[in-house]
Amino acid sequence: MTKNQEFDAIIVGAGFSGMYMLHLLREQGFSVRLYEAGSNVGGTWYWNRYPGARCDIPTEFYCYTFSEEIHREWTWSSVYPEQSEILDYCNFVANKLDLRRDIEFNTRLTSAEYDEGNKRWKVITGNGDVVQAKYFIPALGNVSVPHAPKIKV
Repeated sequence: MTKNQEFDAIIVGAGFSGMYMLHLLREQGFSVRLYEAGSNVGGTWYWNRYPGARCDIPTEFYCYTFSEEIHREWTWSSVYPEQSEILDYCNFVANKLDLRRDIEFNTRLTSAEYDEGNKRWKVITGNGDVVQAKYFIPALGNVSVPHAPKIKV
């Protein structure tokens, strides 16, 4: 059965930026739905699970600093943590901020189209749901899906 839903904002991707955007918009009173193709949060750290995967910058630059409570309660095991620990951190933040209640997992979007007359985004999910919102925020990152640009030689 197809659902028709309306939100103030639609976010695509439950990685670091999508999770943060969801938190910010909810804090300001917006109704928000985040769509994630995977079955959990983490973005790049959810999708890329190969041996040796780890952060290549110090964790002090790779964690949320907007919440003193989150910052105080999480302790990294190393300056350059492995993928599994970063994914654990993402799950910790999602739990702490109760983000999952506004995330629809295992859902890909098949189209996103702006309706100029209605001044709304119309988004269709892979299961046929039609969702509309004033704001559409693709927080997809750039390293989870390979892309080879077509460059004329």
